[in-house]
Amino acid sequence: MKLEHILPRALGDSHSECASIFTSLVMGAHFERSRARSLGWRGVRPSASEHPAWTCRVAGSGLVFGIRFDGEERCVAASHAVSPDSDQAASAPHCLRGYFSLYAFPPADSPLLDSFPLAALQRALSPGYEDAIREFSGGEPAFQAFRMGQLRLDASFAGDALALTLEAPARHRVLAADGIAADARADAPETVWLVAPGAPECDVPAFRLFMRLFAVLAATAEQRLDEKAAVSRGLSSMPRMCFHRDGRMENCPEEKEFLMNCTASFGPSLAPAGEALTPLRSLPARYRTEEPERRSLPVLHVLTGFLGAGKTTFLRRWLDFLHGRERYTGVIQNEFGKVALDAALMKGDTVVEALDEGCVCCSLADSLRPGLERIIAAMPAEQFVLETTGLANPANVMEALNGLRDLVAPGLVITVADALDLRGDTGLSPGAPGPENAGIRRAQIRKADVIIVNKSDMVSPAELEALISRLRALNGKALVLPARYGNIPFAKLDAWLDAHSEARLPSHVPHILPMEQRDVTHAEEGYSARIVTFEEPVSLETLKRLIARPGLCRAKGIIPIEGKGICIVQYAAARLEITPAPGEIPAGLTLIGTNPAI
Repeated sequence: MKLEHILPRALGDSHSECASIFTSLVMGAHFERSRARSLGWRGVRPSASEHPAWTCRVAGSGLVFGIRFDGEERCVAASHAVSPDSDQAASAPHCLRGYFSLYAFPPADSPLLDSFPLAALQRALSPGYEDAIREFSGGEPAFQAFRMGQLRLDASFAGDALALTLEAPARHRVLAADGIAADARADAPETVWLVAPGAPECDVPAFRLFMRLFAVLAATAEQRLDEKAAVSRGLSSMPRMCFHRDGRMENCPEEKEFLMNCTASFGPSLAPAGEALTPLRSLPARYRTEEPERRSLPVLHVLTGFLGAGKTTFLRRWLDFLHGRERYTGVIQNEFGKVALDAALMKGDTVVEALDEGCVCCSLADSLRPGLERIIAAMPAEQFVLETTGLANPANVMEALNGLRDLVAPGLVITVADALDLRGDTGLSPGAPGPENAGIRRAQIRKADVIIVNKSDMVSPAELEALISRLRALNGKALVLPARYGNIPFAKLDAWLDAHSEARLPSHVPHILPMEQRDVTHAEEGYSARIVTFEEPVSLETLKRLIARPGLCRAKGIIPIEGKGICIVQYAAARLEITPAPGEIPAGLTLIGTNPAI
């Protein structure tokens, strides 16, 4: 075992050497994102604070973990311990022992929070909870209720031994000696108790929650050191704590809390004296990767949605989330016309490969391979997103991806649904089919793994509820998330994807419908596209007359408008948006619809 494979220098006296080892261990694994993902990492973020701290996510857990370095000390390993009076005492091998507090942050809507301390529940339900976690530094008093475990890192000064140890209660219980009342009249006969006297105020399976994180850390050390860890476990006990109404904390002699630990060690043992350990044959909760031949392939997600639903807006928000966590993602955009407006809007966000003048689900299917090869060569990334035209049938796209499995692993099908477009007649009778139940719209909804109901703030709560109910009736397996301006709780999307990472995604399951129910293509529905160019600035009145044509579903482009200059024009679901774009070059207006004159 050579510690220099993780920290390429000798240990010093900086009082934060164990934090440096931890940083090198974790961040070194993330130099190659595909390898980090195969180990089980789903994102890590160092905290920009004076005290070393990190937040991270791992596969198989919906939690965000917080890790905070608390300090270190010099120790003598039990296997090398000698009598203080011995001549060998001065030269006995020493090690550094670092201590890290472990925090577990469930999502605000997680049922797990019901078993957490009330202070944790209160913090999770307060505004800004998820943003506060991202800025976690471990010193905030409001976060102490989430602290439920400890990580110990031992490293020998000789550089020949390293050990990681997780220690946490089997069940973290704190008893409320006087109970917790629902109101201030705790002594009144009619008192309603939130927590009855003597009952646990929290009851969290802490050790089990942290095992996923520990397994990923240990597997990372195995990979960095190129050595299998010796794994062992231990058990000890201590009095359980209880608190009183006046704030006093004390031991409960009749109640015990069992502390469990698991150690992954490399090289000679660095276990403290008196620590009884039982060897294990393997590391519990180890993340199992996909088959080796697919492990290095990037994932290609398919983003679809009807004309003007807000696919590009959603994609830009998603990229902000992914890139903020160093999960860089490339984009292939397919537009139904020569005006590459969406590619222009994505400018500066990421590497974009444009496939224009046709639909990728039919006429441009053969362009996918060279397009993928170009963007993979330009941007070696963990994943890519194919944003299709608003008229693409994702079933055809997924079929095309079967011939590209040497380049990419097919991922999610995400459909952006337009709440304004799909709410239909507000007087729909119960059970009546909505606009989503026909043609291309139906094809996109039925094949989705995730349905983003965009513009949810532009319809009434009753209309939104009715629409979501109809969408779930059409596709009961998809995750449905309302969105405003393309924004969703992206951590929830991540957690859903992790939960399905080892299962067959709904979009990958083939389905056969009777001929009368089959999904049509946009050509069969009569959709066509036309480009209109303007040599002189067009008046707003002329533009409005143009988009008022019968059968027009979508208009988008970059054109000059009188009194406004160069503008980006977007029209869908009877809404016209005009945005100044002085830095762009006019490229014409794409009109898409079913009117032959378009």
